[in-house]
Amino acid sequence: MPVRLDEELARAQSSLSRAIGRARAGEDRELAQKVREGGEALASVLCGLLKMSRVHAADNRAFDAPVAELSRVVAGLHELLGTLQLVTVEDQVYLNDFRVRTEGKAGVRDLGAELAKHNVGGVAVHAPLDGPAVRALVTAFAERPAESGPRTALAAGLAMRGVRAVELLPRFRFRAQSEGEQAAIDPAEALRRALRLCEESFDQLAAGRVVNPLPLRRAVVELITVGPATPELWEHLGEALPHASHAATVALLALLVGRAAGFGQAVLQDLGLAALLHDTGYAQLPAEVAQGPDGLARHPGEGARILLRQRGFNAAKLRRLRAVLDHHRDHAAPGGAPSILGEILRLAEDYTTLLRLHGARISPADALGAMARAAGRLYQPALVQLLVNVLGRYPPGTLLELDDGRYARSISPVRSRETFAQPFVRVYDLRTRALSAERLDLALCGAVRRTLPG
Repeated sequence: MPVRLDEELARAQSSLSRAIGRARAGEDRELAQKVREGGEALASVLCGLLKMSRVHAADNRAFDAPVAELSRVVAGLHELLGTLQLVTVEDQVYLNDFRVRTEGKAGVRDLGAELAKHNVGGVAVHAPLDGPAVRALVTAFAERPAESGPRTALAAGLAMRGVRAVELLPRFRFRAQSEGEQAAIDPAEALRRALRLCEESFDQLAAGRVVNPLPLRRAVVELITVGPATPELWEHLGEALPHASHAATVALLALLVGRAAGFGQAVLQDLGLAALLHDTGYAQLPAEVAQGPDGLARHPGEGARILLRQRGFNAAKLRRLRAVLDHHRDHAAPGGAPSILGEILRLAEDYTTLLRLHGARISPADALGAMARAAGRLYQPALVQLLVNVLGRYPPGTLLELDDGRYARSISPVRSRETFAQPFVRVYDLRTRALSAERLDLALCGAVRRTLPG
């Protein structure tokens, strides 16, 4: 392992250790209480100002006290948390991933409806707001929503008024459920949402913004609900920029292994979220560094720093931090084995990278074989076996020659023990490199004659 990576890990681990100590001392419980109380005040005052703007212009003296109060609340929370992300999800409100109490508090609960008029789901506040900035914010929201692209139009109105510290966030919603049944989720759409959020997260980080984890976590929940072995998820991974496709592929692989390992829902969500964010450290590095060997060494530490920007610690955040820090550490690394989530990300990361760099010369099964030979040194042996178990004899992407002479590509991981060597496939044209629209189930028809590289 390069010395610089050891230094990065040591610094980040030291910071993490101090954070764990603070959490154990009870500081985090105190912080959580402050955040929830501050979030309640922020949501209530902001909602009140937006409602007042229907009756009075923002320069009316009736605004003096609530404008000063909002400015004070934002300043205090910004000192405590840094960037603030106030998000509404249906009738719930979150501040930096902490849920704000809304029961019996109409002013807090109504904020979502006020923001939704402009198709806004929340606001990120990147710096304290003085009185004129608060009044300009309220004035912009008081404008009639644009018929087309209201959120974009509102953002332009804020920029025109010089309010550049406030970022408008899209609307978020929970899936409707009836009688305890999970509403149907289209797998392809769930994946596209995850890919889009990955791209947006990288863009935000490159621009120096803080990423809101709530929509990413929701995307992970959808992938878990759909089932990470669903063929439609694997067929659409290439429909995004390379870094987003890579992050989503690593997430699906990690979720497959985590589910096979028996992880509960909460840990699976943390694993999937860490997977989507595992390479975001690259967005913090200059291009010439990110593309060289120093980028490989430095990006885990940079990724952990990104997660550390949102102050406050709980078990879920610590799991994600360790996973991002550890995702390039060897199983037999000096100082002890990496965290279990970090080991899973390392497996998924290396498998995906092997195929991306050498896929024209090796098959997915060859990649698994190479990793199996490194078990005990680079990888936890039991996790390697789980990866083999969930991907099957013909992992997604494997080029096959069928017994009738046609060629096909596997498009699904293992569905059951009985179909370990019988994936879903699509017929493949070697000349045009096109896949057919028809999906074949090798458990019902056809058989594999041999596998091919590429």
